[in-house]
Amino acid sequence: MNQRRWIAICSLALAVGSCTSWDQYGAGQNQKYSGSRLFTMYPEWGTPIARTPLVSGGWFYQFQKPATGCGASVWTNDLDVVLRLTVSGPSTCASAR
Repeated sequence: MNQRRWIAICSLALAVGSCTSWDQYGAGQNQKYSGSRLFTMYPEWGTPIARTPLVSGGWFYQFQKPATGCGASVWTNDLDVVLRLTVSGPSTCASAR
């Protein structure tokens, strides 16, 4: 029974992996805006599409760059200073960093 479970899990992982586009880009921490106030991102990224308060008192923001498919996730402190930024989307988003 245990072997069947592992076969099923591996098959599911392969199926999910094969459906994922190979042309995806994910960046880790980005230094472009780290230490800056969040509003400095607005000219490039527009206004956030989502905003969630964090237990720490800071905020988590999500941005979607119009007509590019690039997205950004941003963690800020309670003063809206960017602590961490990740960029994702098609490989062309690598230049958005």
